[in-house]
This record gives sequence, structure tokens and C-alpha cells, in this order.
Amino acid sequence: MVKIDLTGPKLDLQNNSPAFIPYYQNESRYQILWGGAGSGKSHKVARRILIRCFKEKHNYLIVRKVNRTLKRSVFTLMKNIISQWCQNWRVPVASVAEINLTDLTIRFPHNGSQLMFTGLDDVEKLKSIEGVTSVWCEEATELNQEDFEQLDLRLRGDHGVTKQITITFNPISDQHWLKKVFFDDPIEDVFTLKTTFLDNKFIDDDYKMVMQNKKQTNPRYYNIYALGNWGTAEGLVFHNIKQRPIREEELVDCEFVQGLDFGYTNDPTAFNQTYIDVKNKKLFVYDGFYEKGLSNQAISDRLKKMQAHRHLTTCDSSEPKSIDSLKAKGCRVRGAMKGADSINAGVDFLLEFEIVVNSHLVEFKTEFDNYAWSSNKDGKKLNKPIDDFNHFIDSLRYACEHLYIKAKRKRFAIHG
Repeated sequence: MVKIDLTGPKLDLQNNSPAFIPYYQNESRYQILWGGAGSGKSHKVARRILIRCFKEKHNYLIVRKVNRTLKRSVFTLMKNIISQWCQNWRVPVASVAEINLTDLTIRFPHNGSQLMFTGLDDVEKLKSIEGVTSVWCEEATELNQEDFEQLDLRLRGDHGVTKQITITFNPISDQHWLKKVFFDDPIEDVFTLKTTFLDNKFIDDDYKMVMQNKKQTNPRYYNIYALGNWGTAEGLVFHNIKQRPIREEELVDCEFVQGLDFGYTNDPTAFNQTYIDVKNKKLFVYDGFYEKGLSNQAISDRLKKMQAHRHLTTCDSSEPKSIDSLKAKGCRVRGAMKGADSINAGVDFLLEFEIVVNSHLVEFKTEFDNYAWSSNKDGKKLNKPIDDFNHFIDSLRYACEHLYIKAKRKRFAIHG
């Protein structure tokens, strides 16, 4: 049997991440790690979970709101840490962990511990999981309070280990249930730890410079993701957003539209399928995808899998080569007209609607929660949105472009 030496990981924590030492020493049921981006909190939580699983027998449930977001986030993070440790121990990964890429599980044969990754949208898989000893909720702002309460109820029974729910998040809104439950009127047995990128010794100077620049270019982002403070509604563009399951009967008599914003390395490609009830001023964002690294072939494959290639999609016209490529692959696409002040015109149109985002489109809701008006050097809000958190929103503007152009022409015809 391979000998697992946890001395190195523990020393690494003490030497490089002293801000997290209280977390590693705390045994409260509810472990709340929050604050800014880049602090390393997800990495430190993953390491503590692995240490617990190596020392004790656990069935650890690791969740996000949507199952498809797990593989490229926390599942990959866990795999990478295990690989790094095995390299340090000079043993093959297979001798320490059985990694199942299909079921998204990682099992440790030496004591039978297991990590189980699932989305809260995978109801059948959740029902099948028994004997949970602890839970990690990553990106917990995606969850609603009922999600948390159901997970809390799953954590029962005597398994001979300390039962814990670890919650990690960036504080995007001071109206979120997380603030009420764990900070304003906290339930019992709660440990909280706030960290920022300044607590991460591995952050380079370039990242620090980018964060400092956000203080001028996007103060709201700086307040939340650099300083780790609770975000407020002040300065947000959209206040008319709800996220819930969309019922088919709500879509009757709605106009169906599609929009696409190209991305690749640094920015995601964002695609939406939306139903618009112009008469009752309701807009239903029904489906879509949001992912980095998608080639034109991969975009075409996604559209065809959704049968979206059969319907007209309005795309970012700044990439005519990509549009031509999609056309050649059998997708019905066209470039957006854009024009002077097209961003504000599109945003103004969307502000007229009550917008409902389907439950599984968590990245779309995140953009709405962060899309804010620009400010000048004196902090005065300008009539121009920030150029950030806007990939899905741009795709939605493109999808609706013909409608707000039509409305503009109608107003011009009436008023001259």
C-alpha cells in the first residue's frame, strides 16, 4: 500500500497561506469562506477536503447549481491537486486515487473515501447518493436558500467523522440569502473567513495591476472581487431579473429569437435562445451555452445538437470570417447591424421587459448581477455600461436587434 505523507501539504499551508490557518483548525458545521476573487479559497478548501479524505473515511458531496459546470471547475481542481501531490510523493496517481471521468467521482482505495461531484439540477443522481459525511457548495451564490436547506438535511447520521458544510462564494449582492443566514442573523455553529487576492502569495504583479485598474474602470467589480465587500444594487443596469424554471405554457404567442457573441481564449462564446412577449413586456431566456475555447466547428456542433442551426441567429458582426464559417457549416446566421449607440439602444429596449432566466443558465444570471453603469473619475455614473460581464448580454442584444430597430422606426414615423 502506498504511504501517504501529508506533511508537505500542511507545511505549504503554514508557509504560504497563513490567512487560511484558522479555517483548517476549525470544526464548526458551517464553514463559510467568502471574499474577493483570486484569494485561493477554492484551492484551500479542496486541499482540506483531500486531507480529510486521506485521514478519515468520507463520502464527500461536492456541488454546484448546474452539473455541466463541475467538470471544468472543482473536479479538474481536485484532479490537479492529487496529480501534484502524487508527483511529489513519486507515485502514480492510479495507486492513490480511482478517478471516474464519466460519473465524476474520485475514490481513495486505501480507506474507501470518495468524492462525489454533482449539480443540483441532476435530481436522480442526488437521490441515489447516500451516507454523505460532508458537503462543499462551490459558487454558492448560484444556489437558492431551499437548495442549501435540502443539502443541510442530507447531512445526518453518525458516520464517526465531523459533519461539515463548506460554502465558498464572492459576495455579489447584499440582498442574497447567504448574507441573511450566515451574517445578519447567523444560525448556530458558523465559522466565517473573508480573504482577498492580497492573501494569496502566488498572485503575480500583473494580476495585482489588473485588480487595481478595476478601481477606475469598474468600481463595482473592484469592491466585490478585489476588496471582497458585499455588492449593492446601486449602479447596476438591470433590476428586473428573475431566475426560475420556465414553463412551456409561458412561451405561447412569444416571438423566438437567437443571438451569438463570439469569444475564444479570454472571453466565452455566449449563445442564447429567447422568447419575447412584446405585448406583455416579458422576455424568457430559455436556453443557450457559455464557454471559452470554442472553435467555429465546436460552435456549429453545439448549434446543431440544439437544432438551433435551423433558426436564424444574429451574431457579432465584428467577426465576419466566423459568420461565413458557420454559414458554410450549414448554420443560419447573420451579422448584427450595430451602428451608432447600438449598445445603449439595445440596453434601453431590454430594460422595458421583465426578464426571466431559466434555472440552468447560471452564467447568464451572473452577468445580469454584475452588469453596471460606468463611472467617471469622481464616481459619477455615466449613461454607458461597463465593457465587462457583457458576453451573454451582447448576444441578447443581437437577438433582439430587429425588434428595437423596428420600434425605433415606428416612433420616428409617428413623431417625425
